[in-house]
Amino acid sequence: MDVDIILEPDLTPTQVAELGRKAERYGVRAVWSSNYFAHWDCFLSLVPLAQSTSKILLGPLAVSPFEMHPLKIANSLLSLNEMCDGRAVIAMGAGEGNIDAMRIERPEKIVRATREGIEIVRMAGRGQLAQGFKGEDFGINLPCTYPWLKSKQLPLVYGTAYREQMLRMEARVADGVFIGCTPPEVMAAAMVQVNEGAAKRTTDMGALHTNTFWAWHLKRDRAEGYRESRRELAWRAIKLQKEMIRQCLAEDEAELVRAHYDKFVAAWFDRSGNIQGVPQEIPNRLCEYFTSTGGLEDLDREIERFRMFARAGLTEVALRLHDQPMEALDIIGELVLPKLR
Repeated sequence: MDVDIILEPDLTPTQVAELGRKAERYGVRAVWSSNYFAHWDCFLSLVPLAQSTSKILLGPLAVSPFEMHPLKIANSLLSLNEMCDGRAVIAMGAGEGNIDAMRIERPEKIVRATREGIEIVRMAGRGQLAQGFKGEDFGINLPCTYPWLKSKQLPLVYGTAYREQMLRMEARVADGVFIGCTPPEVMAAAMVQVNEGAAKRTTDMGALHTNTFWAWHLKRDRAEGYRESRRELAWRAIKLQKEMIRQCLAEDEAELVRAHYDKFVAAWFDRSGNIQGVPQEIPNRLCEYFTSTGGLEDLDREIERFRMFARAGLTEVALRLHDQPMEALDIIGELVLPKLR
């Protein structure tokens, strides 16, 4: 199984390049830049890394066709791909925070519109927009031929998904599927949907990549790992949906979490990781189930978790780094990657 890393959106391009160069030396497959609504641009922040590496893949996660027209996404992605000689990747999805921040109205049929967006981005690099594009949600009225493309390797276009219909669609039309924050214990159910969609891929599409967004909170200071993990819990498990958290909590515990969701959000805003009104053992259990949380003494448990992901059918796992990303990268590069090869 390959390992990717996902970086915070407030890192400068210089910091991204420094982390990415070390990640390349460790053998990390890809660096993903986070796409947030008021932070460094997710494409531009990767340019110094593109120009100072030779092997590692790089690209933004996740970009919605509802915040940026798919043709403009294609232009940015193909430009980045030329700068790094064919190593660009992208993850596209329906969008969450950015869409809400910009008060963008979602289309009536989200899966269909997302499919058209992915199709346009893939078609652009393949010379398939010479006649434009006539979709139900997106259109391109003028020919787009891209004569300036020189790279022989096209970008990989992933879709991001939680739900069954989106999983099936993306497995059919994209180069890869990013399965959102799904523990290995329930990954098999998601992979049933992925495999159903993949069975309908055309023969020229190549092998399907399967990845998952997975938060990394293992630190040399175990207590700090739990604090950081609890701080981020409000955004895990599709914002702690009851159907998700009941996988590791009793019914009354799940009800307590839902009743105090605002306290989880407050723990993110005040950066404390202290969820008021909820016994700490409960959020700690959520951390352990939905993320990699703990200290170096927990490494073997997490390495086995990644092996479970591989047995479930994932080709990659993308680890989301938070505070002290260089320390986290060193732990992954020195203590995790050698055991997964």
